[in-house]
Amino acid sequence: MQAKPQSGAILGRLGRPLSLAILAPLVAEYLLGDLRIVDLAAFPALAMLYGGGAVLIREVVRRTDGSWRTFVALAVAYAVLEEGILDQTFFNPDFMHQHLLAYGFWPRLGTSPAWVACVTTLHVVWSLAVPIGMAESLFAERANEPWLGRVGIGVYTLLFLFGCIAVGSYSYRTATQHASATQITVCAVIILGLIGVGARSRRPHAVATTAQRSRPVAIGIVSFVAGSLFIELFWLGPSVFHWPGDVTALAELALDGLALFLLLRLGSKPWTNLEVWSATTGGLLVYVWHGYRIYQALHPGEALIGHTVIVLVICAIQAVAWFRVAHSSAAHHANV
Repeated sequence: MQAKPQSGAILGRLGRPLSLAILAPLVAEYLLGDLRIVDLAAFPALAMLYGGGAVLIREVVRRTDGSWRTFVALAVAYAVLEEGILDQTFFNPDFMHQHLLAYGFWPRLGTSPAWVACVTTLHVVWSLAVPIGMAESLFAERANEPWLGRVGIGVYTLLFLFGCIAVGSYSYRTATQHASATQITVCAVIILGLIGVGARSRRPHAVATTAQRSRPVAIGIVSFVAGSLFIELFWLGPSVFHWPGDVTALAELALDGLALFLLLRLGSKPWTNLEVWSATTGGLLVYVWHGYRIYQALHPGEALIGHTVIVLVICAIQAVAWFRVAHSSAAHHANV
């Protein structure tokens, strides 16, 4: 008679991190429009890289103080690892023939600050924060808890390393230009420094929820508007405003700081499950509209039906997450 509860508990422990490992590449690459629904052969490697990174970062945050400082430090470290060492888009001016470094290129650094600020934010927000928020909303009753034991941490660490090797080796084989030893060393030092910042976090402690009224609608609006403005900055800076690349980079960083400030001011301490869902939904909708533009730019002439299927599936998952959050909130109030 006890088999079902035990089986359910095991499936729950496996399903929570696995859902995040699946959602991370779906949002980061497929919803964005970089990859098509027929490009599923790349999914296992991307799930190990994006998913493994997201699971491990979330685990560190939930096992320590749960602060934004910890998350941002580790998320930026992940972005530098992927774009500076694995894909090397920081230093490859001909990556996928997209000329990503043409705008605001610094010859001495061998990169473009505008692109570095742009792609780093994309990873922090949409490769990590949004999928983590989606997964935690799906399992709202366990949102603030660690999801892995020692064995699970070891497994996801190995998967993440395998993902790094798979993506890094593919990028190295297909790239026409590679980062220098100095550039890779600088990236490695930055990564270690950021990990050190994250490692300074203390063990979790009880935090009383503030008396302010929860404002999930405002959080969702700020998330969507700020995300949309950020996406547009990298394109409008050179084409409409005619800003130098450095100015656009500073504007991107300023918008990052302003958005985080507003979200922290609007949210509770700690955030409620509904606030997390609202912020996640706002960010998700940015990639919904932006993904169609990227898809059409990278895959011209192809039908949009496949990409639309991806959009509908991810939106359906977020709708299910809302019901889970609402059920969790109702259960919490019933027990108070």
